[in-house]
Amino acid sequence: MAIGAELEDALRSFAIAERDIVSAGQLKDGDNAMELVRVRRDLVLQFAKVGNALEQDPHLKANPDKLTEGTRLFAAFRSANSINQANWPAIRVRDEREAYRSASQPVIERSRAFWAWVDQELGFRR
Repeated sequence: MAIGAELEDALRSFAIAERDIVSAGQLKDGDNAMELVRVRRDLVLQFAKVGNALEQDPHLKANPDKLTEGTRLFAAFRSANSINQANWPAIRVRDEREAYRSASQPVIERSRAFWAWVDQELGFRR
């Protein structure tokens, strides 16, 4: 199975953006609210890039059941992230770090499910 270069590049960039947001969320420095805003914005852009690449990938287009499963998992991940960002503005993350970590669990679970599918079905490891 060979995914296209566009999807592979999108997944690679997305994995980096995801690592960056996890790192920013773990910083102890109270002044990192602006950095969190920046990495969140980048992650949203990367979500869009991966969404497009999934839909346009020739391998997935030729396997509609796989495409449906991948887009379903990706949409769940994207939705959980959007809800988390809406409920947790950067300033609140700064002020309530432990509660934020707890509230981020649904995003982490959806991320794991999506990346497990990517690994198993597309043979791509982040």
